[in-house]
Amino acid sequence: MIKSITAALAFSTFLAGSAIAACQLPNQLTNGQVADAAQVMSNFNALGDCVDAVLPSGSGNSIQYNNGSGGFAGVSPLTDGQLVIGSTGNPPQAGTITAGAGIAVLTSPGNITIAATGGGSGGGVDWLNEAALVKPVAANFTFQTSTSAPAGAALTSTARGLALTATAATTGTAMMAEVNLPSGNWQATMLATYTGPLGSYNLPGIAVRDAVTNRTVMFGIGGNGTALNYRFDYQAFSGGIGLNTYSSDTAFAEIGLPAPSAAPLWSRLTFDGTNFIWSFSRDGQFFVTAYTISATNYITNRSKIGPVLTFQQTQRPTWSAAYHVLSWNLQSI
Repeated sequence: MIKSITAALAFSTFLAGSAIAACQLPNQLTNGQVADAAQVMSNFNALGDCVDAVLPSGSGNSIQYNNGSGGFAGVSPLTDGQLVIGSTGNPPQAGTITAGAGIAVLTSPGNITIAATGGGSGGGVDWLNEAALVKPVAANFTFQTSTSAPAGAALTSTARGLALTATAATTGTAMMAEVNLPSGNWQATMLATYTGPLGSYNLPGIAVRDAVTNRTVMFGIGGNGTALNYRFDYQAFSGGIGLNTYSSDTAFAEIGLPAPSAAPLWSRLTFDGTNFIWSFSRDGQFFVTAYTISATNYITNRSKIGPVLTFQQTQRPTWSAAYHVLSWNLQSI
């Protein structure tokens, strides 16, 4: 019993010099005193409570830190790509790295990769405004097609971004790579180039899909029949998930109109709360507006957005096609 008392006193002395010096024993035992078993056990239970008070807090795999009161607090278990980030005068918290212009942040279990999305040596595209490039990641998009898909239709990851590809330009078909639209006002900016047949009336562009009523509106520069020129085009589609059937369009040609397959072209679709505003640019900085269309002209719900490629009355249906997306940036405004 005397040994137990001595051990208890020694441990309490250790605690007194630790972060829980405030630990109080209910019974003070002195040398020569006849020990009472109930008092000794009460002291041991109090010591156990003190030990529990300094045990790690939080769930498994959480990160512990000093809570400033002699105990521990915890940051919840981190998900892929999260870090513990400081906040002056406040507890640390879990956060992620946000990619800036021209930077891609890719995460996986236990790993974060930060890389430039283009430009510089090694086949970059710096003449197309490297600072504005936001390299798209194919895995972040959902691939959709008309009920009858283009032959060999696929969403492909490339060294510079992604591509919508088909082994043949099958007439009356379409494909789209889409992401969810944010609520409120937004702006989508894309740098893309097209290889494949344009006659007659094939259209590479940006689409907004209504996933409730299965309707889609599309903006881009496409073929102008069998003539060797191009036209701005605003098209409406329905059927299937909204990519099956051409319903209507508003199109016009303009002298000096840039060919969609001549070089990568910047395009931008903005929703300002009332209208869709589609514009284009050669440098990703100065944009010219070609369309301002009521956002409720054909669709009701703004559910999805992304690059789209449609084949209508294709003059060269056996040609393969690819819509190369080199930059994609969707943000709330």
